[in-house]
Amino acid sequence: MEEKQPFKLRYLFVTFIAFIIALTFYYGQTFEEAIYSEGFPVPGKARIVKVSSVKSFESYSWKPASEENGLPIRYQLIIRLSGWKKVNQVDGMTTYEKEGQKVDIVSRNNHLGIHGQNE
Repeated sequence: MEEKQPFKLRYLFVTFIAFIIALTFYYGQTFEEAIYSEGFPVPGKARIVKVSSVKSFESYSWKPASEENGLPIRYQLIIRLSGWKKVNQVDGMTTYEKEGQKVDIVSRNNHLGIHGQNE
């Protein structure tokens, strides 16, 4: 009986690690880095519409974005897993912070705006 217990634990541990690796690989392949906000994830399927280097602003066309529902939970999870912490939210604009750098992200229907702030 005692020999089966460690085997089950090892099996669960290996399965869990494989799941985490697969999940990381999958999400790592579907998100890219923002142009002006270093390290901030942008959905891979989002299509860039406008870029302003003067204002550190990027505008994307992305169907899952919504003003009523905000950012999709999957995207919020990726932002959090990338080390960004939500510090403020007003209507469709959410502010995230990481290592002293702040990013405002505006979610409108089928539109995503990312504005990098330098402190």
